[in-house]
Amino acid sequence: MIRFLLNLVVFISGAVLMALEIVGSRVLAPHFGSSIFVWGSLISVVLAALSAGYYWGGRLSERQPSFARLLVLLLIPGVLIFLLPFIYRPVNDWIAGVDFGARLNPLIASTLFFLLPGIFLGTISPYSVRLAATTLSSVGSTAGNLYALSTCGSIVGTLLTAFYLIPLIGVANIIHALGITLVALSLCLWPLVRARPAAAVTAASRARAVITLALLAAVLSESPALAKTLFQKDSFYHRIRVEEDEEARYLYFNQTLQSAMTLKEPTTLRLLYSHYVSLGLAFRPETKKMLLIGLGGGSIPKKYQKEFPSMEIDVAEIDPEVVQVAKKYFFFGETKNLRAHAQDGRLFLTKTPQRYDLIMLDAYYTDSIPFHLTTQEFFQVADRKLSSDGVFVVNIIGAVTGPSGKITRSIARTLRQVFPQIYIFPTRRAQNVSLDTTQNVIIVATKERARADIRAITQKAASLNRDIFPSPIQDIAVSYIDKPVPDDDVPVLTDDYAPTDNLLHPY
Repeated sequence: MIRFLLNLVVFISGAVLMALEIVGSRVLAPHFGSSIFVWGSLISVVLAALSAGYYWGGRLSERQPSFARLLVLLLIPGVLIFLLPFIYRPVNDWIAGVDFGARLNPLIASTLFFLLPGIFLGTISPYSVRLAATTLSSVGSTAGNLYALSTCGSIVGTLLTAFYLIPLIGVANIIHALGITLVALSLCLWPLVRARPAAAVTAASRARAVITLALLAAVLSESPALAKTLFQKDSFYHRIRVEEDEEARYLYFNQTLQSAMTLKEPTTLRLLYSHYVSLGLAFRPETKKMLLIGLGGGSIPKKYQKEFPSMEIDVAEIDPEVVQVAKKYFFFGETKNLRAHAQDGRLFLTKTPQRYDLIMLDAYYTDSIPFHLTTQEFFQVADRKLSSDGVFVVNIIGAVTGPSGKITRSIARTLRQVFPQIYIFPTRRAQNVSLDTTQNVIIVATKERARADIRAITQKAASLNRDIFPSPIQDIAVSYIDKPVPDDDVPVLTDDYAPTDNLLHPY
């Protein structure tokens, strides 16, 4: 019975720790993104916690090991983990507000949230080994068996959380459940406890103190919402949130605004960048087939379906939840000529037999970029799937010059390896915003050998006579960068080498 309980303890504690690490990415992503810095911070903190926990657990096991102490080692992280949902949002708000930098922000948050529970969970295996080993000769096999069970638990916790729990019950519920699991597991040890009352009272007092402090912090940090939240859910890829005010409805992935819809005119292109993305049609006015990678709220395909009803539009969106949200909250609907495919954009483009007049890439974020959609190999796939005079359009969030423009210049340089001509349009240049300032930057890449005259492009946009381009129409020429942008300081991105996170956050 004792051996079975110890096996159960190390298995479940291993599962809880890895489940906490996986769900931890969703705790951090709304404020700090899902970049490699976030994952590097999480993994480093968990490894540091395990190292400290192994050492501490080994030292504790030398001093009169008991099931009472094991109970406390499980109970304390259970309480700490259960309380996390009450405090992580205000703490993340504070860290993001102070802004220690793209690297330190997630590292500080990971340390505050996960280091202490991780240390306690790290003590479980070495402490259990000492309780389970009956003779010196059995220590080796006992340690091997228990650490193997702990690792198996970690595998189960990882897969269960990543594959099922996050999309089913959400982040806060998962964290509460992990805390409750550890508390319940500690109570299973109660029949074996022969602790002094004072020890039990001390443990309970400490737990109550932690609960009181955390709840107080949560209450003091509550702030009223500026807009009404209609929907929020953790999908496999994002924390999706839909908000609404008196004028519009908004779609957020984590903390980044992805789409906006004017309530009185649902097909109007509300965001400035969407008018510049539409420049692909000025370069190819006779577009009959189009592919959009990245759906968001569906503003662009909705508008194009209204203005060009005969145009065939495919949309590749990796997250099926986003497709459903667009349909339910943003009036996006599929028709004979408008089809949504819940699939990775690169995979869809590689497999589709279609050839398009226009391919539009709108799948980059402020804090991270799917690197496989930035590489020379991906752009070569796009080139093959375009018609002979097809156009490829990319929406990038970055500057053009300066350190913040490295990602833009790197993608532009990579596009030049595939397409004969590229045209760069910073969307806020017409408002006298510096090229060093982060903004939406639209790059249009064409197969034409001869360079297009920007005046001719502006005239084509005007002749279409649709409310899809910048207004006034002259802003197209104002935004256009007519001189080469130096790019010797950035790499050509390939499947083998694409340091997109470092380019996004050069500091």
